[in-house]
Amino acid sequence: MRGRGTQRVAARGWGSHRTITAALRAASSGSVISVSRGVYHESVLIDRDISIVADREHGPVELVSTDGPALVSRAGAAMVHGLTVRGAVHTSDGVLTLVDCDVSGGEVAADGWARPVLRDCRIHSTVGAGLRLRGDAQAEVIGCAIEEVDGDAVVVGQSARMTLRHTTITRPTGNGIVVSDRASAELDECTVTHTGGVGVHAQEQARVTLRAGRVSDTAGDGIRLVGVARDADSADAHPPAADAGACQAEVGDTVVTRSGGNGLSAYGAAQLTARSVKVDDSTRSGLYAQSGARMVLTGCEIGTTGSTGLAVRDARLEAAESTLNGAGANGLFADGDSHVVLRRCALRDSSFSSVHLAGHADVELDDCTISGTPQHGVRVTGRSFLRMSGGTVKRTEMTGVQVEEDGDATVRHTTIENVAVGIRVESSHRPLFEDCTVRSTPQAGLEAGPGSGPTVRDSHFSDSGGAGVFLDRDSAATIEDCVILDAGGSGLVVWDGARPVVRTLRVRNCGKNGVYFGTGSAGVVDDLTVSGSHFPALFLGAQASPRIRRCHVEDTDSDLNLAEGSEPTFVDCTTSNVRSVSMPTTETPARRVLAGQPGGAPAAAGAGSETEAQERPDLDSLLGQLNDLVGLTRVKHDVGTLVRLMQMVKRRQEAGLAPPPLSRNLVFAGNPGTGKTTIARVYGQILNALGMLTQGHLVEVDRGSLVGEYVGHTAPKTQAAFRRAIGGVLFIDEAYALVPDGQSNDFGQEAISTLVKLMEDHRDQVVVIVAGYPDEMIRFIAANPGLSSRFNRTLTFDDYVPDELVDIVAHHAGQHEYQLADVTRAALNTYFSSVRQAERSGNGRFARQVFQEMTERHAYRIADDNDPTKEQLSTLLPADVPEEGPLREQ
Repeated sequence: MRGRGTQRVAARGWGSHRTITAALRAASSGSVISVSRGVYHESVLIDRDISIVADREHGPVELVSTDGPALVSRAGAAMVHGLTVRGAVHTSDGVLTLVDCDVSGGEVAADGWARPVLRDCRIHSTVGAGLRLRGDAQAEVIGCAIEEVDGDAVVVGQSARMTLRHTTITRPTGNGIVVSDRASAELDECTVTHTGGVGVHAQEQARVTLRAGRVSDTAGDGIRLVGVARDADSADAHPPAADAGACQAEVGDTVVTRSGGNGLSAYGAAQLTARSVKVDDSTRSGLYAQSGARMVLTGCEIGTTGSTGLAVRDARLEAAESTLNGAGANGLFADGDSHVVLRRCALRDSSFSSVHLAGHADVELDDCTISGTPQHGVRVTGRSFLRMSGGTVKRTEMTGVQVEEDGDATVRHTTIENVAVGIRVESSHRPLFEDCTVRSTPQAGLEAGPGSGPTVRDSHFSDSGGAGVFLDRDSAATIEDCVILDAGGSGLVVWDGARPVVRTLRVRNCGKNGVYFGTGSAGVVDDLTVSGSHFPALFLGAQASPRIRRCHVEDTDSDLNLAEGSEPTFVDCTTSNVRSVSMPTTETPARRVLAGQPGGAPAAAGAGSETEAQERPDLDSLLGQLNDLVGLTRVKHDVGTLVRLMQMVKRRQEAGLAPPPLSRNLVFAGNPGTGKTTIARVYGQILNALGMLTQGHLVEVDRGSLVGEYVGHTAPKTQAAFRRAIGGVLFIDEAYALVPDGQSNDFGQEAISTLVKLMEDHRDQVVVIVAGYPDEMIRFIAANPGLSSRFNRTLTFDDYVPDELVDIVAHHAGQHEYQLADVTRAALNTYFSSVRQAERSGNGRFARQVFQEMTERHAYRIADDNDPTKEQLSTLLPADVPEEGPLREQ
């Protein structure tokens, strides 16, 4: 046997082995085998420490497989340098190092406890995979190229670990890199390009890290994570870093471009963290998360996409200081039970609405910039919820912020400018807009749709082409501490039947009226200042009956224009620098008034005090109003019982007897649109008529009115709302929102504690009514021991049955001078009976929508009649009843 040292291999020549295998048999551990140029047809097995070095001075050294793998390593520390290998390379144990080798015709595979190292190698023209790791193998790949693979270029499975540095993967027919099971892969300064599938694909419980790399020109997604499927509830159970069973990827300083699918995608129990990543030119979405996945972006850029920029369905997304430009659909689309938080992000130039919320999505936008869309800046639909603080919405061709269907929103400290309509609300909830600036709107600054009830506080509306604020038919908005400037139309428009609550409003320099009240409108306006309007400062249409207190009109030609039949109430109103003064200064039978003289002079003699001018309402009249309401049989009976009980209490007190224990606070349990607010308002007036409340007015609040954003803000907000209700009723809609399910440390608990103490301190001055869904109200009352003792009476508001919904439609028809034929009532009953309960929700709002669609169908039906009769103009027929099926959106 030859001794230690170098064994030489040559195809011909004296003193050399003719095969590498022969040299291996002769070599001892630690030897070097030098192989001269030539083609060696053999399969080489390495089972010890050895080095095989190609002597390429006179040409290449090729190892060609005869049967099975060309090279197999089973033990030891082997190094192969400079060989051209035509066949597979397999290692199952020990360390196999390939340096400057060219491998083709078979994959490089490692399993067991193998530790392969590849440096400056090229793997190409293989079938199945280029490089494959399984078992507990660990591979290090540096400066290599893996090309032209018929299949996936790199496959890492089971518990294997792979590190790739300065490596290029190009033109596999399948995926670039696939990591599965509990395997992991780490890529530094690598390029994956021109793949037939996904660039980097991780699944199950795999982990992937990419740094300073590039993934481009992929037929599928650029980077895709697929974890075990889960729902959004389980996704919320743990923070992203805590879910050890998830498929995880960390991507930093990487470019993902020209993806045939999504740029980044994650599904199921998957977590992707991206820092300083640029995603551009994706055929589908730039980022797509679904089915419980979580994504965290910091300092990322999402460029041109064929579809939505950021798409989130039943998943979570957090992004900070990131930008999105040129989305082919929405900039952000959040659907299902998604939770999205964007902080200091910019969304620009989307083809559809920049931000679209649907399903039950919960989205928080903190100091974000939204601009450039032919649709809405932010659109809230379904039962989604928007929290927006700070930031700007600008350059949208439709609405800056649109809230519709059952969507809800809290928008604070936000600027909305250069949009068609600043804010539009068409929701059944009560969105809150606080400390917002809305300017340069060709149409209205804010539109409250029919029947809606937004709350707007501390906000500025300026430079609108139409109305500054438009409150549509039957709406019930709350406007507090706001300013309307330079409106092209009227400053505040209160349309037919609307009943807003307006406190501390300044209206200046409007092209038409300062405040316009439509036919049959009402409401309460306190502390109003109107100046510089081109039309009369106030206009009141027929049957308009608002109560206006402490109104001051200045610097206008005319202060007031009253249509015939209007019935306003003026209290302590003044004018200055008004050429034509018409505001009444004495009380008249048709119009109860207590008004100051122009310039703030004392009231006319005999006018009396405000309390005297507003005599208590008639109890019988109020009970008549209550009984005239459609349906609500149980509620009417319960209220009637309460009235009798309180009348008895009053008589006992007048007789010098101690009153029995009596709680006037109530729980209203029922679905939306079943009359809870209406009953609350009548209840307060009844208590006023009985002398148990000094005013009986209604103050409506929700969570946003009571709960602050920061520590120390909640108690003052709750106290301020309670003070406004002194002498009347504090009505807390959706009160269960004060105790979010599963969030014991929420600020809502502070609001409840403050409220309980205030109710005790002022139990004879304020009545509190909490309202919401029946099941949720049970949970709410159980949330605090002080609530159950103060709310021991619940009024249940049943959904309207078809007969009652027909009566509501008939009521609206009578108000608007339409008639329902008997056959029409029968057709309506059939329609309401056929519509699924989930669609009609048993509420009056649905009946109003049906009436509105009937009037539209009626108008379309008689449009071609050039000379219709009065009866034809006012009679609704069965043909005007909507067809069976869901009512189209209004």
